[in-house]
Amino acid sequence: MTTTPDQCVNYEINLAMCPCQSETCSNRGICCECIQSHAAKGGQTACMRGTKRDPGTMGLASEAATVCDANFERNLEFCVCTYDPCSRRGVCCNCVRNHFTTDGSGRVACMR
Repeated sequence: MTTTPDQCVNYEINLAMCPCQSETCSNRGICCECIQSHAAKGGQTACMRGTKRDPGTMGLASEAATVCDANFERNLEFCVCTYDPCSRRGVCCNCVRNHFTTDGSGRVACMR
């Protein structure tokens, strides 16, 4: 079942720091749907690598919900995270916020 903006507990926070570069992405602000969509198309970076993050969004993690009861199990099924000890598996938006750097380098959303 696809998540809609009103079902996403972190939607407003996600929109403030969304790294998706696709101007036509209908999943903007719904990280689990965005990652699943782009990964299904063969892109493990969910079209985020190289995107620079506004440093002003770095504090958003403290405002975000850390659990996703609605999608946790489903998200684990398609998780493309390559970092084994990642404690954010299944909560895609928190993974994106944790690994999305201001300079566009490194692992974005735990993905290589």
